[in-house]
Amino acid sequence: MLEKTFGSKKENVVYEKRIGAYGIGFGVDGKVPVAMTHLYNGQKGYFLLGGGIADEENHADCIKRECLEKAGLSVTPKDLICKGEYFRFIERTKTNFHGIGYFFYMEINEVVSTPTEPDHFLAWLTIDEIREKLFLPAQIWAVEEIYKKRFR
Repeated sequence: MLEKTFGSKKENVVYEKRIGAYGIGFGVDGKVPVAMTHLYNGQKGYFLLGGGIADEENHADCIKRECLEKAGLSVTPKDLICKGEYFRFIERTKTNFHGIGYFFYMEINEVVSTPTEPDHFLAWLTIDEIREKLFLPAQIWAVEEIYKKRFR
């Protein structure tokens, strides 16, 4: 499994750790489904479908739940491709954050409902738009890795 770290861990700093699972799939046109939401500054933010793992939840169940909540999309998680970690300071909450993301290739089934999370909308991005619009560098890297495995 590929692994990569973004940012750097600072000594003597306490980080809030969050483990998440994310699904990356491709529509028939090669576009990737993502969640679009509004950031605290009012700008649009784009994120991979997935999120924090709930109590007693495995990676696949997390991805299925998050895809339904954020996009109303039914998916089937398949292969774990890579793991990305990132360290960053979140200015708004004054929090040092350590995110650990497990990125899976997923098959896209169909849209089965509207998102249940307020202010989240399903969007489809090309690989170039992924590079331009995704908010987190670890997520961009993961899409590129899965894209290489699937299309090259």
